[in-house]
Amino acid sequence: MIPLLALLAVAPDVNFLKVDIRTREVLERKWPAAETPVPVGSLVKPFLALAYGGDWPEFFCRGAADRCWLSRGHGRLKFPAALAQSCNAYFLNLAHAVDPHTLAVVAARFGIPPPEKDSPEARIGLGDGWRIAPLFLARAYAELATRASEPRVAEILEGMRMAAQSGTAKAIGGGRMAKTGTAACVAPRRDAGDGFALVFDPAETPRTVLLVRVHGAPGSAAAKVAARILERK
Repeated sequence: MIPLLALLAVAPDVNFLKVDIRTREVLERKWPAAETPVPVGSLVKPFLALAYGGDWPEFFCRGAADRCWLSRGHGRLKFPAALAQSCNAYFLNLAHAVDPHTLAVVAARFGIPPPEKDSPEARIGLGDGWRIAPLFLARAYAELATRASEPRVAEILEGMRMAAQSGTAKAIGGGRMAKTGTAACVAPRRDAGDGFALVFDPAETPRTVLLVRVHGAPGSAAAKVAARILERK
């Protein structure tokens, strides 16, 4: 058992909240301004994907040449692997083909606002053009979890399962589903970026969604903190 105070002493720049997927009630919270919209990085990618018309394509990521965060590239990817690796090149390719109105409709269905800036970059969470209140984002993912029987949602959840096992959220490990993101920092003390991790627990019939933010760290670091929070009994 890891005491909460000890955990936060190690990582004082941590915010988190845990939400019941069925009731949407907040079970635990250390996030004073969870109703204030902030950039959330790649955590918007599943909602962008749902706004894409047609089947999700295969795509060859060449890395920096395609503006991906992984300079050497991810190579050829199908959708679940692209989500697990949070491939910017793959999702920029989707974003160029997404209709803004359709994206706004999808966002409304999940209780979140659409991007403030109409650009492919904002649509995948780059920059600060798509801000979402953390509490609303956690509840949007809770809604996603309840739609597991829908084919497109099932593929998103498979990507999140892969992310927790071997992708950007591999610190979480098997038995859960996860998504990470690195967002522009909007705190008074501007860091290079803020890391986010969102976790469904357990993977089979999830009961809770945990959202974690770590100031001045990437999403992979937020996944490590999320794993430690989940270890508490």
